[in-house]
Amino acid sequence: MSQESAPVDRAGSVDRVHAELRARVLDGTFLSGAVLSVQAVADRLGADPELVREAFRRLSDEGYLQLVAERGALVAPVSLDEARCVLEARLLIELFALDTVAARGHDELRRLGERLRALEGDVPLSPSPSSAQALVIGRAFHAGLVEACGNTVLASMHATLWAQGRRVSAASIADPGHAAEDIAEHEAIALAMRAGHGAEARELLHRHISAVLRRLGLGDEFTLPRPAGS
Repeated sequence: MSQESAPVDRAGSVDRVHAELRARVLDGTFLSGAVLSVQAVADRLGADPELVREAFRRLSDEGYLQLVAERGALVAPVSLDEARCVLEARLLIELFALDTVAARGHDELRRLGERLRALEGDVPLSPSPSSAQALVIGRAFHAGLVEACGNTVLASMHATLWAQGRRVSAASIADPGHAAEDIAEHEAIALAMRAGHGAEARELLHRHISAVLRRLGLGDEFTLPRPAGS
């Protein structure tokens, strides 16, 4: 069979373009509120513009894009409800994990703090950390905290929440200054744990997760529920 008569897997091609676009929306490459043109995206992905249009329509149906006549699509802005629901659920799980480890004694808490602080050294950082670097550190830090409590069901739930909220997290640290701030907050939490200061680590964790809303301009430190007993 000649190359010209070879069948074209159009559905597979649309699936590929859709998956690549969705990944770029979720990781913050295409930021909330950005306008995407069909031709520019097609050029960037090396794809046929018609495949990009179909991918835009799918992503619009999924709520990630808003179609704009004759312009392409707008990356749907992150809403307060979307961000708050994910962050409240994360806060409950992560505080439980921290409390569980702290209940095992100061030595256990200190060891966890040391492990979490060491994670930053696993990611080569530039003088001005990027949002991508901050996301890698953040995922490892928060997953490591939850996994330390030993509850595999909660760890699985947390992984799902992180995936659902990845777009929220990426948008909150798109600014290089915010990325550096996010990494510094992880270190402060880890240092409090390493010092055996469970209550301080708990408060810092609440502030850190709430900071996502502040950086997005959707709330402040009082938007999420306060930790019990604080």
